[in-house]
Amino acid sequence: MEEQFKDIEQLLKEAGTDQPSSGFLKNIMSQIELSETQKSRVYQPLISKKTWLIMILTLVLSMCGILLLSDPKESIFNAIDYSFLNGIFIKNLFSGYTLHKTAIYGILFLSALFFIQIPILKRRIDRSFSI
Repeated sequence: MEEQFKDIEQLLKEAGTDQPSSGFLKNIMSQIELSETQKSRVYQPLISKKTWLIMILTLVLSMCGILLLSDPKESIFNAIDYSFLNGIFIKNLFSGYTLHKTAIYGILFLSALFFIQIPILKRRIDRSFSI
């Protein structure tokens, strides 16, 4: 095996080492700068504004639905006068459905945690990518 390496060493001694041209570094750096400027992208968020709007509307409507479907005796909406809705004849699909207090508290707690968690995660991601 050492005989094979002796042949390679002899070939390298005969060939010598090549020296780069005088403008080698300048040529390489100019090509790198050109390629970086050509690949710049316009920032696009992962979640568009339209999607955020739909998600917020869905959440708000579901929160209102939870409050409206809660036990009518303990609801905060008992104090509101709904007589202006008498002209609208829509059958209430959820008339026999009530949510327990525990379910309402759980859903409200999870939604509050969701709204707290999003800004914290966004700040953490911004810090990790800003370095």
